[in-house]
Amino acid sequence: MEVGGLKVASIVDRIDGPSSWTIERDVHALYLYEAGSYHWLETWLDGQRTSLGDPLPGEMWLAPAGRRYHGEAKGGAVRYVEVEIPISRLTVTPDTRALAAHYDLALAALVRALLGGDAGAADPLISILAKTLDGMVVRPEPPAMVARINDLMAYIQTQLESSLSVEEMAAGVGMSVNSLIVHFARATGLTPAQYMLRQRLRRACWFLMNRPLSVAEIAFATGFSSHAHLCAIFRRKLGMSPGEWRRRHVSAILPAAWEETE
Repeated sequence: MEVGGLKVASIVDRIDGPSSWTIERDVHALYLYEAGSYHWLETWLDGQRTSLGDPLPGEMWLAPAGRRYHGEAKGGAVRYVEVEIPISRLTVTPDTRALAAHYDLALAALVRALLGGDAGAADPLISILAKTLDGMVVRPEPPAMVARINDLMAYIQTQLESSLSVEEMAAGVGMSVNSLIVHFARATGLTPAQYMLRQRLRRACWFLMNRPLSVAEIAFATGFSSHAHLCAIFRRKLGMSPGEWRRRHVSAILPAAWEETE
Protein backbone atom coordinates (compact mmCIF):
# COMPACT_ATOMS: atom_id res chain seq x y z
CA MET A 1 0.00 0.00 0.00
CA GLU A 2 1.05 3.62 -0.44
CA VAL A 3 1.39 5.73 2.68
CA GLY A 4 2.74 9.27 2.68
CA GLY A 5 4.14 8.82 -0.82
CA LEU A 6 6.02 5.65 0.12
CA LYS A 7 5.07 2.07 -0.65
CA VAL A 8 5.07 -0.22 2.38
CA ALA A 9 4.30 -3.90 2.79
CA SER A 10 4.64 -6.65 5.37
CA ILE A 11 6.10 -9.71 3.71
CA VAL A 12 6.20 -13.28 4.95
CA ASP A 13 8.48 -15.75 3.24
CA ARG A 14 9.80 -19.21 3.82
CA ILE A 15 13.07 -20.46 2.38
CA ASP A 16 13.28 -24.25 2.42
CA GLY A 17 17.04 -24.36 1.97
CA PRO A 18 20.08 -22.26 1.11
CA SER A 19 19.02 -19.38 -1.09
CA SER A 20 20.48 -16.28 -2.70
CA TRP A 21 18.94 -13.26 -4.38
CA THR A 22 20.00 -10.05 -6.09
CA ILE A 23 18.15 -6.73 -6.04
CA GLU A 24 18.71 -3.99 -8.62
CA ARG A 25 15.90 -1.44 -8.66
CA ASP A 26 15.13 2.16 -9.55
CA VAL A 27 13.83 2.92 -6.03
CA HIS A 28 15.50 2.63 -2.64
CA ALA A 29 14.25 -0.33 -0.60
CA LEU A 30 14.45 -0.30 3.19
CA TYR A 31 13.95 -3.64 4.92
CA LEU A 32 13.05 -4.05 8.59
CA TYR A 33 13.57 -7.59 9.88
CA GLU A 34 10.74 -8.36 12.28
CA ALA A 35 10.77 -12.08 13.03
CA GLY A 36 12.05 -15.35 11.71
CA SER A 37 14.09 -18.47 12.06
CA TYR A 38 17.05 -17.54 9.87
CA HIS A 39 20.28 -18.67 11.48
CA TRP A 40 22.34 -16.95 8.81
CA LEU A 41 21.97 -13.94 6.57
CA GLU A 42 24.77 -12.48 4.50
CA THR A 43 24.49 -9.30 2.44
CA TRP A 44 26.66 -7.57 -0.14
CA LEU A 45 26.48 -4.20 -1.89
CA ASP A 46 28.35 -3.77 -5.18
CA GLY A 47 30.65 -6.67 -4.32
CA GLN A 48 31.49 -5.53 -0.80
CA ARG A 49 30.34 -7.64 2.12
CA THR A 50 28.08 -5.54 4.36
CA SER A 51 26.79 -7.95 7.00
CA LEU A 52 26.80 -11.57 7.98
CA GLY A 53 25.54 -13.61 10.88
CA ASP A 54 22.24 -14.03 12.63
CA PRO A 55 19.65 -11.30 11.88
CA LEU A 56 17.75 -9.83 14.82
CA PRO A 57 14.32 -8.23 15.19
CA GLY A 58 14.55 -4.50 14.61
CA GLU A 59 17.61 -4.59 12.34
CA MET A 60 17.39 -2.82 8.99
CA TRP A 61 19.02 -3.04 5.58
CA LEU A 62 18.92 -0.53 2.73
CA ALA A 63 19.20 -1.53 -0.93
CA PRO A 64 19.94 1.79 -2.69
CA ALA A 65 18.50 2.48 -6.13
CA GLY A 66 20.84 1.76 -9.02
CA ARG A 67 23.20 -0.41 -6.99
CA ARG A 68 23.57 -4.19 -6.81
CA TYR A 69 22.40 -5.63 -3.50
CA HIS A 70 22.95 -9.34 -2.93
CA GLY A 71 21.74 -11.54 -0.10
CA GLU A 72 22.17 -15.15 0.98
CA ALA A 73 20.37 -17.12 3.70
CA LYS A 74 20.51 -20.71 4.89
CA GLY A 75 16.77 -21.16 5.06
CA GLY A 76 13.86 -20.69 7.44
CA ALA A 77 10.83 -18.46 7.82
CA VAL A 78 11.00 -14.69 7.87
CA ARG A 79 8.68 -11.73 8.31
CA TYR A 80 9.90 -8.30 7.30
CA VAL A 81 8.60 -4.87 6.34
CA GLU A 82 9.66 -3.39 3.01
CA VAL A 83 9.49 0.35 2.36
CA GLU A 84 10.01 1.64 -1.18
CA ILE A 85 11.43 5.19 -1.26
CA PRO A 86 11.54 7.13 -4.56
CA ILE A 87 14.94 8.57 -5.44
CA SER A 88 13.32 12.00 -5.52
CA ARG A 89 12.72 11.72 -1.76
CA LEU A 90 16.14 10.44 -0.69
CA THR A 91 19.64 10.92 -2.12
CA VAL A 92 22.13 8.08 -1.63
CA THR A 93 25.50 8.89 -3.16
CA PRO A 94 27.70 6.11 -4.63
CA ASP A 95 30.30 6.66 -1.91
CA THR A 96 27.82 6.09 0.93
CA ARG A 97 28.72 3.10 3.07
CA ALA A 98 26.06 0.39 3.21
CA LEU A 99 23.36 0.52 5.85
CA ALA A 100 23.19 -3.10 6.98
CA ALA A 101 22.07 -4.80 10.20
CA HIS A 102 21.35 -1.26 11.38
CA TYR A 103 19.61 -0.95 14.75
CA ASP A 104 17.70 2.29 15.38
CA LEU A 105 14.61 2.13 17.58
CA ALA A 106 13.20 5.44 16.33
CA LEU A 107 13.62 4.50 12.66
CA ALA A 108 12.10 1.06 13.22
CA ALA A 109 9.12 2.63 15.03
CA LEU A 110 8.50 4.91 12.03
CA VAL A 111 8.59 1.95 9.63
CA ARG A 112 5.98 0.19 11.78
CA ALA A 113 3.89 3.37 11.93
CA LEU A 114 3.92 3.55 8.13
CA LEU A 115 2.79 -0.05 7.97
CA GLY A 116 -0.06 0.90 10.29
CA GLY A 117 -1.16 3.57 7.83
CA ASP A 118 0.32 6.66 9.50
CA ALA A 119 1.20 8.97 6.60
CA GLY A 120 2.78 11.40 9.05
CA ALA A 121 5.62 8.93 9.64
CA ALA A 122 6.96 9.26 6.08
CA ASP A 123 8.79 12.58 6.33
CA PRO A 124 10.41 11.86 9.75
CA LEU A 125 11.52 8.45 8.48
CA ILE A 126 13.21 9.97 5.44
CA SER A 127 14.75 12.72 7.57
CA ILE A 128 16.30 10.26 10.05
CA LEU A 129 17.47 7.99 7.25
CA ALA A 130 19.04 10.89 5.32
CA LYS A 131 20.85 12.14 8.43
CA THR A 132 22.13 8.64 9.15
CA LEU A 133 23.41 8.19 5.60
CA ASP A 134 25.07 11.63 5.60
CA GLY A 135 27.40 10.32 8.29
CA MET A 136 28.27 7.25 6.22
CA VAL A 137 29.89 8.92 3.19
CA VAL A 138 33.41 7.55 2.83
CA ARG A 139 36.27 7.44 0.34
CA PRO A 140 35.89 4.31 -1.81
CA GLU A 141 38.38 1.51 -1.19
CA PRO A 142 40.31 -0.11 -4.07
CA PRO A 143 39.10 -3.61 -5.05
CA ALA A 144 42.12 -5.35 -3.48
CA MET A 145 41.40 -3.72 -0.11
CA VAL A 146 37.69 -4.57 -0.39
CA ALA A 147 38.64 -8.21 -0.90
CA ARG A 148 40.84 -8.17 2.22
CA ILE A 149 38.08 -6.66 4.36
CA ASN A 150 35.53 -9.13 2.96
CA ASP A 151 37.79 -12.04 3.91
CA LEU A 152 38.53 -10.64 7.36
CA MET A 153 34.84 -10.16 8.15
CA ALA A 154 34.21 -13.79 7.27
CA TYR A 155 37.18 -14.94 9.34
CA ILE A 156 36.10 -12.92 12.37
CA GLN A 157 32.72 -14.66 12.24
CA THR A 158 34.45 -18.03 12.73
CA GLN A 159 36.43 -16.74 15.72
CA LEU A 160 33.78 -15.06 17.87
CA GLU A 161 34.29 -17.44 20.77
CA SER A 162 38.07 -16.94 20.76
CA SER A 163 40.31 -14.12 21.94
CA LEU A 164 41.37 -12.99 18.46
CA SER A 165 43.49 -9.85 18.79
CA VAL A 166 43.73 -6.93 16.38
CA GLU A 167 47.40 -7.81 15.89
CA GLU A 168 46.41 -11.31 14.77
CA MET A 169 43.79 -9.88 12.41
CA ALA A 170 46.32 -7.51 10.88
CA ALA A 171 48.86 -10.27 10.43
CA GLY A 172 46.23 -12.46 8.79
CA VAL A 173 45.55 -9.90 6.06
CA GLY A 174 49.14 -8.71 5.72
CA MET A 175 48.62 -5.20 7.06
CA SER A 176 49.88 -3.07 9.90
CA VAL A 177 47.52 -2.60 12.83
CA ASN A 178 47.07 1.10 12.11
CA SER A 179 46.39 0.51 8.43
CA LEU A 180 43.87 -2.22 9.23
CA ILE A 181 42.00 -0.03 11.69
CA VAL A 182 41.74 2.83 9.18
CA HIS A 183 40.60 0.72 6.23
CA PHE A 184 38.28 -1.53 8.24
CA ALA A 185 36.57 1.47 9.83
CA ARG A 186 36.18 3.09 6.42
CA ALA A 187 34.45 -0.03 5.13
CA THR A 188 32.29 -0.87 8.14
CA GLY A 189 32.10 2.20 10.35
CA LEU A 190 33.73 0.26 13.19
CA THR A 191 37.23 -0.70 14.24
CA PRO A 192 37.99 -4.44 14.03
CA ALA A 193 37.64 -4.76 17.81
CA GLN A 194 34.32 -2.89 17.83
CA TYR A 195 33.06 -5.02 14.96
CA MET A 196 34.00 -8.25 16.70
CA LEU A 197 32.22 -7.15 19.88
CA ARG A 198 29.12 -6.23 17.88
CA GLN A 199 29.07 -9.61 16.16
CA ARG A 200 29.50 -11.39 19.49
CA LEU A 201 26.58 -9.43 20.89
CA ARG A 202 24.41 -10.23 17.88
CA ARG A 203 25.16 -13.93 18.25
CA ALA A 204 24.43 -13.81 21.98
CA CYS A 205 21.07 -12.17 21.22
CA TRP A 206 20.25 -14.90 18.72
CA PHE A 207 21.14 -17.61 21.24
CA LEU A 208 18.92 -15.96 23.86
CA MET A 209 16.00 -16.05 21.45
CA ASN A 210 16.57 -19.48 19.98
CA ARG A 211 18.43 -21.73 22.44
CA PRO A 212 17.46 -22.86 25.97
CA LEU A 213 20.90 -22.01 27.35
CA SER A 214 21.76 -20.10 30.49
CA VAL A 215 23.27 -16.64 30.20
CA ALA A 216 26.58 -18.03 31.49
CA GLU A 217 26.57 -20.74 28.80
CA ILE A 218 25.83 -18.17 26.11
CA ALA A 219 28.59 -15.90 27.40
CA PHE A 220 31.10 -18.75 27.09
CA ALA A 221 29.82 -19.72 23.61
CA THR A 222 30.11 -16.18 22.26
CA GLY A 223 33.53 -15.14 23.52
CA PHE A 224 32.59 -13.10 26.58
CA SER A 225 34.80 -13.66 29.60
CA SER A 226 31.96 -14.25 32.05
CA HIS A 227 28.26 -13.95 32.79
CA ALA A 228 28.97 -10.53 34.34
CA HIS A 229 30.89 -9.35 31.26
CA LEU A 230 28.01 -10.25 28.93
CA CYS A 231 25.48 -8.56 31.24
CA ALA A 232 27.59 -5.39 31.37
CA ILE A 233 27.87 -5.23 27.56
CA PHE A 234 24.12 -5.80 27.21
CA ARG A 235 23.30 -2.94 29.55
CA ARG A 236 25.81 -0.62 27.88
CA LYS A 237 24.82 -1.38 24.30
CA LEU A 238 21.14 -2.34 24.55
CA GLY A 239 19.99 -0.80 27.82
CA MET A 240 18.71 -4.05 29.27
CA SER A 241 19.85 -7.35 30.74
CA PRO A 242 20.19 -10.54 28.66
CA GLY A 243 17.18 -11.96 30.50
CA GLU A 244 15.06 -8.96 29.56
CA TRP A 245 16.15 -9.27 25.93
CA ARG A 246 15.07 -12.91 25.96
CA ARG A 247 11.66 -12.10 27.45
CA ARG A 248 11.04 -9.28 24.98
CA HIS A 249 12.11 -11.08 21.84
CA VAL A 250 11.38 -14.77 22.22
CA SER A 251 8.02 -14.11 20.53
CA ALA A 252 9.92 -13.06 17.39
CA ILE A 253 10.74 -16.70 16.70
CA LEU A 254 8.57 -18.19 13.97
CA PRO A 255 7.83 -21.77 15.10
CA ALA A 256 7.59 -24.73 12.78
CA ALA A 257 3.80 -24.80 12.99
CA TRP A 258 3.66 -21.15 11.89
CA GLU A 259 5.99 -21.89 9.01
CA GLU A 260 3.74 -24.68 7.82
CA THR A 261 0.49 -22.72 7.94
CA GLU A 262 1.39 -19.22 6.75
